[in-house]
Amino acid sequence: MSAATQRTIPADERSAGHLVVRQLEAEGVERIYCVPGESYLDVLDGLYDSSISTVVCRQEGGAGYMAVAEGRLTGRAGVVAVTRGPGAANAFISVHTAWQDATPLVVLVGLIPTAVRGREAFQEFDLSGWFGSTAKKVVTLDDADSAARVISGAMHTAVSGRPGPVVVGLPEDVLTQATSCDVASPLSRARPAPEPVDLTELDNLIDAAERPLLVVGGEEWTRDASTAVADWAQSRGIGIAAVFRAYDMIDHDCPNYLGALGYGRSDAVAAVLDNADLQIYVGCVRSDVPSDSYTLGADARVAVIGPDPDLVGHFGNLDLQITSTVNAFAESLAGGKPAPATTPVRAVRDTSWIESARAEFLQFTTPRRELTGADDFVDLEVAMSIVRETLPADYIVTFGAGNHAVWAQRFLPTHRFPSSLGPRNGAMGFGVPAAVAAGLACPDRQVLSVAGDGCFMMNGQELSTAVRYGANAIFLVVDNECFGTIRMHQEREYAGRPSGTGLTNPDFAALAESYGAFGARVETTAQFADAFEAALKAATDPDGGRPAVLHLFTDPAIRRP
Repeated sequence: MSAATQRTIPADERSAGHLVVRQLEAEGVERIYCVPGESYLDVLDGLYDSSISTVVCRQEGGAGYMAVAEGRLTGRAGVVAVTRGPGAANAFISVHTAWQDATPLVVLVGLIPTAVRGREAFQEFDLSGWFGSTAKKVVTLDDADSAARVISGAMHTAVSGRPGPVVVGLPEDVLTQATSCDVASPLSRARPAPEPVDLTELDNLIDAAERPLLVVGGEEWTRDASTAVADWAQSRGIGIAAVFRAYDMIDHDCPNYLGALGYGRSDAVAAVLDNADLQIYVGCVRSDVPSDSYTLGADARVAVIGPDPDLVGHFGNLDLQITSTVNAFAESLAGGKPAPATTPVRAVRDTSWIESARAEFLQFTTPRRELTGADDFVDLEVAMSIVRETLPADYIVTFGAGNHAVWAQRFLPTHRFPSSLGPRNGAMGFGVPAAVAAGLACPDRQVLSVAGDGCFMMNGQELSTAVRYGANAIFLVVDNECFGTIRMHQEREYAGRPSGTGLTNPDFAALAESYGAFGARVETTAQFADAFEAALKAATDPDGGRPAVLHLFTDPAIRRP
């Protein structure tokens, strides 16, 4: 506790800011991501001798993304602290990402003193006005004695039902006020589970279907739930697809897994969804991107299994709703045990369509290993082949938004949940900070970040955060000197008139070295294997690993695989 706080807080009391920290400790928070601000100095003082690790970031957008990634990796709310006005504005992107991605997040925002509220004071803004339409809940701490209760409530709301972001305003004068209140017990969380009648109705729908398809997504999956759901789908002759950027819910070696829907999807998996006569959504709903703007499979019968009774984002038919967490549903499939693979499939159902679609999935997702044609640039398909052959099976891959992500989504399989971090709301700049969070939350797993040149530059400064805290990820920076996705759309809609999409880039390898990371330029495909081996060696060096950046020069004419 600082000297100033010691002079104003009696020995048998604590400040509200310190109580905020103690409550976060009680809630099991391991890391808090932040950009420091004078508006919440007392919270920072409380973190000085806390068990919580304080990860100091370079911009609030990156800090918020790290907290979103932490929430997705752990199932607990990620926590980010930012200052008023400009700091809160920078963090807004993470709130929108957490809302559309249904990821638990708590944003602590330092605010102006209450005495000057409403006078357009320095950096003043309307907390509820800014965040009210994009967060599950917005609350301001106006009473020091309520500090523990407010934080506990925020953590509970963030993970309950459909997970999402909660924003907590912390006026700087309230934070320094004394309170005799103690830490509150974390709130018990509802864990809805299927009733026997729900499973009977689901069985009846499956038995009546010729081409049932399971669509997985959402949050709060576990490795056990993933295995149980996959085994059950196999035993019942059900195909499996994933919603956009949720393709790590099922091991890609599962013979019933047929691919991911949404942007970058194959025509084959789109046809599977369109031809399914029963769609079973687990952890997610029938929404815009996976259904190609609500056009695929509109006439199918639909069952939705998830924790949100309101089915936020669902559109179309609904023949059965089961309000349940994914884990509770997985446990109920066989009385708390994984479903046996010997459960008989309805005899009259032809499942050859699953085998055919699986073969198409494997063909679509297997990259070429050998270069064809000229070697003037890095062929990303060959590079992805080398990556998947080199990395351990439990690697974590992160990416932002843009054509660069399509190579990772298509060619890098996942085998252990969680393994993939990408923004489902299509936000750029996510991949680098997500890799930092993954490296800190899962230090025993190798992290790979695939970034476009435009996406990397939005939060590339967080590479310094990776170096500082030992998040030894490998970053592949795909340089085609343009915002490739937008240029692709321009070429289709306004042929020969590119506008506003060209980029001038730094030497990313030199930039990495300036931060203390490993950096290498890779100008041709032939150079990639050795460069990637060197990057992996640098990241895993037992005598002092460090993040590694490979600057990949790619053909500007090739937009996506």
